[in-house]
Amino acid sequence: MSSPPQIPSDNLDDSSRVLKAVSEARTSIVYSSDDDESSDSERRRRTPPAELSPPRVTAGREKPEARQQQSALPTRFGTAGGRYMPPTLKRKMMADAASRGDAKEVQQRESWDQLKKRINGPVNKANIGNIKDIIVELFGANLVRGRGLLCRSLMRAQSQSTSFTAVYAALVAVINTKLPLIGELMVTRLVLQFRRAFKRDDKGLCISSVMFLAHLSNQRVAHEVLAFQIVSLLLETPTDDSVEVAVAFTREVGAFLGSIAPRVLNYVFDAFR
Repeated sequence: MSSPPQIPSDNLDDSSRVLKAVSEARTSIVYSSDDDESSDSERRRRTPPAELSPPRVTAGREKPEARQQQSALPTRFGTAGGRYMPPTLKRKMMADAASRGDAKEVQQRESWDQLKKRINGPVNKANIGNIKDIIVELFGANLVRGRGLLCRSLMRAQSQSTSFTAVYAALVAVINTKLPLIGELMVTRLVLQFRRAFKRDDKGLCISSVMFLAHLSNQRVAHEVLAFQIVSLLLETPTDDSVEVAVAFTREVGAFLGSIAPRVLNYVFDAFR
């Protein structure tokens, strides 16, 4: 019989080294995760607290909790912040609110939004030609409940377009004949707005406020004593801006004050001189 072939000693050494490397690789793969965790914890124990990296803050990104709360707001109140909402989505949100027991709150919010639209729409369309139709349309809404909305809408529209001040004042005068509390609320808010603007030296807001008050005085909604008080306040410590506001106010209400109290108006003209 022939003897088996002899393997050189060099080849045996190479094969043993390969087997040893494979076994070490298997051992390192099995225990690599445990070693990494232990080394990471060991490193954190050895690193002082001052050298630890602070938590990463991403600017412009909100937390998931905040996003969930914001997304829950439309569902809770039944509106989309004044934006258009499809009827199917609105019915679904109403059903969800009814299942949670918040149906009354959602209905009140919906009725308030509808009232706001019924008031803001006619006020924004008001002009000399359609003021009769606008008054009839406004009386169709619940003005007792929405008197604050009406005053706010009129003041905002008048400040944005002062050329329609006479139209808005006539609108308030007609509503004041049936609902005097709306005229009183309008005059009160305009006086407070004028006082804030006068303290802040906001000439534009002062002029728009006194113009509205002047036309309300012409319509007999505001008393003439209020007009004289405004002029005396503006001319008490005269400056360029205060005299300009007083001149703008007197141009609008001077004829009415001259017919009511001409002597007092003469004192005002003397102060201007």
